[in-house]
Amino acid sequence: MYAYFDRDNVSLKGLTKIIKESSEEEIGHAEKLMEYQNKRGGKVKLQYIVTPFSEFDHAGKGDTLYAMELALSLEKLTNEKLFNLHSLEQHQLGSKICQGR
Repeated sequence: MYAYFDRDNVSLKGLTKIIKESSEEEIGHAEKLMEYQNKRGGKVKLQYIVTPFSEFDHAGKGDTLYAMELALSLEKLTNEKLFNLHSLEQHQLGSKICQGR
């Protein structure tokens, strides 16, 4: 998304900055999750992912609104998956692990 909005024919510099910062934050979250998994004796196993959208043209909504709707839906899905993971951990290992003890 960052690369799309940074293009010279789109060029929304303020939005580009926000998207880049958000991307860097999400990378940090992924790294923390992998570190936590290693710390707890797990094994990080990365798998292939579907190639993300790289074009956000939408005749009815415009590219910015369409891209933000896609980002929001992905954020909601990620939050749901993390909540499910937390619930599973709480159920299987007890609440002490979830509290960081």
